[in-house]
Amino acid sequence: MVRLHHTKPFDQDKLWRYAADFKTLNGEQLGVKLTRRAEGSGELEVYFDPEIGMDLRILFSKYVHDHLLEKSAEVVRLRHYVCPHCGTTVDNREVAMERLHDWLEGRPTKSAGWLKKLFGDDKLPTVLCTRCEQRVPLWDELEQQFASPETRQRVRTLQEESAIVLDNESKERALVGEVISTVALAGQISREHNVSDHGIDMEIEFKRDNGEASGKKLYLQLKSGDSYLDKRKRDEAEVFTIRDERHTRYWMDQGFLVMLVIRNSEGEVRWMEVRDWLKKASDNGKKPVKQIIFEG
Repeated sequence: MVRLHHTKPFDQDKLWRYAADFKTLNGEQLGVKLTRRAEGSGELEVYFDPEIGMDLRILFSKYVHDHLLEKSAEVVRLRHYVCPHCGTTVDNREVAMERLHDWLEGRPTKSAGWLKKLFGDDKLPTVLCTRCEQRVPLWDELEQQFASPETRQRVRTLQEESAIVLDNESKERALVGEVISTVALAGQISREHNVSDHGIDMEIEFKRDNGEASGKKLYLQLKSGDSYLDKRKRDEAEVFTIRDERHTRYWMDQGFLVMLVIRNSEGEVRWMEVRDWLKKASDNGKKPVKQIIFEG
């Protein structure tokens, strides 16, 4: 669920005990639901709003399917087939999927049109509808897209994107842990800010000699990774680029000092006071400042 949440096409909406709802960029609902079976097994159902197009249905289903296969070899995918002639649901999904699987074992996964030319309609896998006794095709549009190299590549791209986001979050949490540990060992107080969009992630409050909180603080902006500092060619000075101008104003407006704390990939942590530095560099806000010469 966490990995799906960190993909661009899908955003987590609501999380239940055994289910999770997601939304597309257009606000359409889709999700997964777990039904526990025998001990150590269960069935994960994927569901969609009727308005959601086939493309997103395939992408969501394939992402879930491939993720489960990475975690366990004992995964079986079952389709809900519906007769195109009378709308009756195919009851025995296991038989339908076994027949499709057996056919795919000996056939190339090309488009239906290509396969019809090669094998003819009568050679494509089908099951008999119990109501109208017409044949229900198993190699339909959904299966064609599900097995296509294009869909596999899109899923791999989404997996890589979510892995990068989670890796960055993990590094940021490691830095938060280091700050909390350092401050605790110094006998002071640290607090995380629930909303850090404005440019402050944590604060440190100092204690008086008698152990009481003094009300005097430091504010921290935390960054983790090697991408935040660049070396300037003309003098090899390390430069931190301010990507959001409102952060500059916000840092300068604080009543306490603001420390920019950066942790690189090797675990080295460096820091620099930026509130007063920005006031001086901007002439108290009269000139725009887009970079900080990081002398941490």
